[in-house]
Amino acid sequence: MSPAGGGFMLVDYIVFVCFILISIGIGVYYGIVGRSSSVEYHLGKRRIQTFPLILSMLVTSQSSILMLGIPTETYLYGGVVLWASAGLCLAFLIGARIVVPMLFPLKLTTVAEYFQLRYKGKAVRLFIATCILLLNVSNNPYMIIYLEIYIGVIVMAQSVAMEKVTRIPSWVSILAVFSSAILYTALGGIKAVIWTDVFQCVVMVTGILSVLIKGTMDAGGSAYVWEVNTATDRLDVFNFDPDPLVPYTIWSFVIGGTLKFMFNALKQTAVQRMNSCQTQNEATLVYLITGPLYLVSVSLACGEGLVAYAYFTAKGCDPFVSKLVTNPNQLIPVMVVELFRDYPGMSGMFLAAVTAATLSSVSSSLAGMSSTTHEDIIKPHYPRMSDAIATRLSRISVVVYGGVGVLIAFLTAELPGSVFKVATSLMSVFGVPLTGIFLCSIFCPSVTQISVLAGGVVSGCLMFWINLGSAFTVKHNPRLQPVPIDQCWNFTLGNNTISANNDDVSRSRPEGLDAVYSLSYLWFDTLGFLGFVLVICLVRLVLGKSICTLSGTCT
Repeated sequence: MSPAGGGFMLVDYIVFVCFILISIGIGVYYGIVGRSSSVEYHLGKRRIQTFPLILSMLVTSQSSILMLGIPTETYLYGGVVLWASAGLCLAFLIGARIVVPMLFPLKLTTVAEYFQLRYKGKAVRLFIATCILLLNVSNNPYMIIYLEIYIGVIVMAQSVAMEKVTRIPSWVSILAVFSSAILYTALGGIKAVIWTDVFQCVVMVTGILSVLIKGTMDAGGSAYVWEVNTATDRLDVFNFDPDPLVPYTIWSFVIGGTLKFMFNALKQTAVQRMNSCQTQNEATLVYLITGPLYLVSVSLACGEGLVAYAYFTAKGCDPFVSKLVTNPNQLIPVMVVELFRDYPGMSGMFLAAVTAATLSSVSSSLAGMSSTTHEDIIKPHYPRMSDAIATRLSRISVVVYGGVGVLIAFLTAELPGSVFKVATSLMSVFGVPLTGIFLCSIFCPSVTQISVLAGGVVSGCLMFWINLGSAFTVKHNPRLQPVPIDQCWNFTLGNNTISANNDDVSRSRPEGLDAVYSLSYLWFDTLGFLGFVLVICLVRLVLGKSICTLSGTCT
């Protein structure tokens, strides 16, 4: 392999810069031609076409997780990772039956508005106020904090991967991504975000397909890819092991994953797109089509991981065992530089695809946080504010949240693991309380504010505790058979020293709290949701009918 950055030529940087400029140009266009009313800025006047909304919904929840994380996890643990698409698909199909019929007729802008209507009071919003101490921004900081951490993590992953194969420092990449997203989101609002998502979706698909095709050819053909992955059990996707400590099984992805990814159908970015539709039937269609499309996109990403394993097998050097790759998110970029060494512009195009995935999530998150700020902070206190002032403040909030995201990206730069694992683990802390409160508010008519408040507090703390304990617990998650390293002397990526990896040292099965911390992170949300339900039952059992007095309203 070439030295870091040696595989990139001037034309690659030109391709990358052109991509950034086109994304910004879309935002500038909608910032100029739009009338800048608050409804248009946040919801596109509820008249955005179905097709761009579907593509926008699809790419918003994937980001660098799809481009970098899922291929790496497939490389290490096999095609069982494909079942992640089942959890995502089921989450959106359930959302089409629950979220859309419940929220769309209310003509809301944010998720938080529903809870005030549901409980005829602000107590559930005030429950979230404890998180204001961290950001001091909103009556709905669960959504805010989650999105801030999420965009920080995905930008961090993209920047680390980019630094490995280019001469661009990670801090430059972080600032470039956030600056671009802030600029076109602040100028054009939701329309700019959605139409850049469409453009970025095309770039992402092109990047993935180019790697699949060229990687398969260089590895030795599709028959070789199939043979090598079959021989190492990477195509054994039907892992029914009931052990919750095993990182990836069908049970953990389909059951645990559905509960975990249910947050994607409930979060502000999804609800904002749903409410941008003209009719409820169109909103339902967006959810119904987005779900199955996850099956396609995740399958392609898993295919990249399988092709990468065959490619490095043919080359005779495992990048992880040899320490040629020091961060899991660098695997695919390193392979891409080798694949397209003799094809100027192709490496830059793939880098643009990774950045496109990141930009789509960052811009959507910034738009969602801006809408939350407008509806849940500004509008209740200043209901007669003019559209011009409201839009101006919304744009300012995009800049502020983008700045916070930059800081979080720098703070999370040293987090271990692929972006898929890190992002989905962090999702539990804020996803479980929101999902639990939403589902219980719909399906339990007698549930009251005090009980969901208690359940939300306890489940959030439980998820924070387990994630923290898991981060500091040494877990043995044995990967599948690695590639031999006998040909690694041919690889000269940077100044890495070839060394053997001793990760296969046997460890005894964890017990007590270590067993809890060693759970597959896909089961975290299931555990948290069970805790949420248990707390609600205990509160109602202890307080009984007096709960009505405490909550203010009783159904």
